[in-house]
Amino acid sequence: MGGGATAAERAGRQPWVGVAGAAVSIGLLYVPVFAVPPLITTFIDDLGLSHPEAGALMSVFLGGFLVTSAVSGRLIARFGPTRLIVGGLLLGGAASISFALTEAGYLFLLWRAMLGVAVGLAYAPGMTFVTWLLPVRRANLGVGVFLCGLSSGIVVSFFSTRLLAEALGWRWPFWIFGAAALAGAALFRAVCGAGQSRDGHRDTTDRIPIRALLASPTFRLLLAALFVAMFVLYGVFTWVAPYLDESAGFSAAQISFAAGLMALTGIPASLGSGWLASRTGRPLAVALAGHCLSLLLVVFALSSSLPLAGATAVATLSAFGVTFGTSPMYAVPALLFGRAAGGASGLAAAVAMTGAVTSTYAGGWIVGASGYGAAFWVYTAAAAAAALVIVPLAARSMHRSRATTGAR
Repeated sequence: MGGGATAAERAGRQPWVGVAGAAVSIGLLYVPVFAVPPLITTFIDDLGLSHPEAGALMSVFLGGFLVTSAVSGRLIARFGPTRLIVGGLLLGGAASISFALTEAGYLFLLWRAMLGVAVGLAYAPGMTFVTWLLPVRRANLGVGVFLCGLSSGIVVSFFSTRLLAEALGWRWPFWIFGAAALAGAALFRAVCGAGQSRDGHRDTTDRIPIRALLASPTFRLLLAALFVAMFVLYGVFTWVAPYLDESAGFSAAQISFAAGLMALTGIPASLGSGWLASRTGRPLAVALAGHCLSLLLVVFALSSSLPLAGATAVATLSAFGVTFGTSPMYAVPALLFGRAAGGASGLAAAVAMTGAVTSTYAGGWIVGASGYGAAFWVYTAAAAAAALVIVPLAARSMHRSRATTGAR
């Protein structure tokens, strides 16, 4: 590597300190991201938004995320991942605070899109940073820790947003979460050394053209699997909380508890699936098991009168399953292409976010037109597609692709 620097030296500390720093950073960005789902009914009742318009607050975020992810390979090559993570935290904090100051509808969408750009600056670069720091055999576990940070951000948001809004007004969560992201930028810079030279990254940066990436049948199947998986994941985390409010009629405290517990499962799901994928060497088999569990969403499709305990259990197990099933897929680019996986990770994130954008907007449209039951039928069908078609095909194809490409 350039200048003889080791992975640990690039992190500025031991490798796992760098991994933890990346995990905290993405968690700080996901707190304001998921402040919207617990407040969807507030935006509808108090601000006069329709269900599709409320869903668009997540869709435009994901659109910004998608655009940045699509070019993240080039950005990593030019600036290095740590600079991008710091930039993402600064932009995300400013976007969240600006959202709280907004009155006009089009500005709500603008600042949510900017938040998406900010997350895109940190997501694929953070994933790349983590896989650079660790041996390939530990890539799954490192990605699991990184995604554990993401899940932790969702937990904080789901547990606290509704309660903060009830006590202080809906703008306060966005102010608080934005300020935390700005503070996180300084922390990450201090711990992980954002001032390193670009040349220290060039020899490990992705040099594989997109056309060559797409020539791999395994990678194409992985992209399809991620599209469907993220369609399900964002459907669960966007629409379960308003379902518990509008269809099940639970209180704000009950919804915060159920949604927070649902998000909390992302921590053991990310860590557990990363550990198991590293231990077995079969990340897509682990992914298949998770998506089978997410089929429990069919219960929400069938009933809108579940008791609190039953609804919480279904939400928790479904969220655990879809997170457990999605997390291992993000380490596959590193397994396929080794340390030249920056562009592959960015392209994978862009396709995944396309599925998420489709999910949040389609979910809002379906709920507005046909109710929550119809939306959860769609999400159940998508989970079945991931479990029964895409993931097994990708798993069978992986061995052939790795044998012919020599990927590690």
